[in-house]
Amino acid sequence: MREGISAFLEEKQNLSSNSKQSYKYDLEQFLDLIGERISDTSLKIYQAQLSKFKISAQKRKVSACNQFLYFLYQKGKIGNFYRLELPKQAEKKQDKSELLDLSSFWQESSFPEGRLIALLITELGLLPSEILALKTSDVNLDFQVLRINKASQQRILSLPTPLLAELKPLMDQTYLFERAGKSYSRQWAFRQLESFLKEKGFPELSAQGLREQFILRQIEEKVDLYEIAKKLGLKTVLTLEKYR
Repeated sequence: MREGISAFLEEKQNLSSNSKQSYKYDLEQFLDLIGERISDTSLKIYQAQLSKFKISAQKRKVSACNQFLYFLYQKGKIGNFYRLELPKQAEKKQDKSELLDLSSFWQESSFPEGRLIALLITELGLLPSEILALKTSDVNLDFQVLRINKASQQRILSLPTPLLAELKPLMDQTYLFERAGKSYSRQWAFRQLESFLKEKGFPELSAQGLREQFILRQIEEKVDLYEIAKKLGLKTVLTLEKYR
């Protein structure tokens, strides 16, 4: 089972050496506590141990372990798809949102549409309705910009370089997400996003939570609230005041 940690980390090529070391530490600690046998009982014992840690550490460890468990399941190392939940007391105590490590979103996924939706939200702060309305004509890969048309409002967003490779294969379509030339429904988008987030070990996240991650990252980068509001298409900064 322990050799699976190295194989798991080898697939996470986009992680920094520090992040990989953090994953390795958390996963080795996980196996130390549950032993070599993964079962509902051993996972419950591990979950009980999590309450000893700070909430931020609990969330990090649960995310790392869920990604590892999914990896083991995909590779046929375990017969069941297990996943951990945050201790209830941790959920109740989580008052202030925190910036999460979402680097795994750039890794391959069994839900590529859900993955791209998640990236568009976390990287650009888009709403699902805005994403579904996006046409390839709104994307300019040469100038690395995206045009959002909403009611009488239009805004231009800069595209992060890593996103260009994700969008390029879709440029021969009408919509970024389409079937037979027509855009998908919001229900479809939420199902794809939900499946992707569960796969990556973030079942508690939603489109709204991912949009908040965009805001938190912008604040971490010292972007002014008025500029963040402009990127989000907000008319005022009132809803962003709590992040000051």
